Amino acid sequence: MKKRLISLLLLLMVVFAMPCISYAAYETSIPYSAQGNSSNLIYIKRPQSLSASTSDKSYTISAVGAQGTKIKVYKYDESTGTCPIIKSEKTIGASGLYSTVVDLPNASNTFVVYAENGSSAQVVKIQISKVKRSTVDKLKSVTVNVLNFLK
Repeated sequence: MKKRLISLLLLLMVVFAMPCISYAAYETSIPYSAQGNSSNLIYIKRPQSLSASTSDKSYTISAVGAQGTKIKVYKYDESTGTCPIIKSEKTIGASGLYSTVVDLPNASNTFVVYAENGSSAQVVKIQISKVKRSTVDKLKSVTVNVLNFLK
């Protein structure tokens, strides 16, 4: 009888602890495969389509969300297959706005934005490509030439 009672107590502890374990706050890194249990904690405003290209060395990621939502930013490291933290936790204030600048050391940069509010968590992956300034200049000249051709 005593063994059954202990087994039942352990089972109850595991069942009630599961939600806390499933979406535990990530500290120094996050798995690339991580997923949240919510999709409406934050709305990424920049980039508009979760991917962007720029010739700049850095990029500003911005979002809106409810006051009290905590956000961390991780960067995917292709060589190790991990996502170490690059921007420590910040809490969205009364304005509902969040913004951070990330460096773009590679031609292809993948960021994982992790938002948490209470027991809800959201994971958003953002791809930002860095193109050479000469490529941007070539694209601008092609656009101008095509417009001139249509006149």
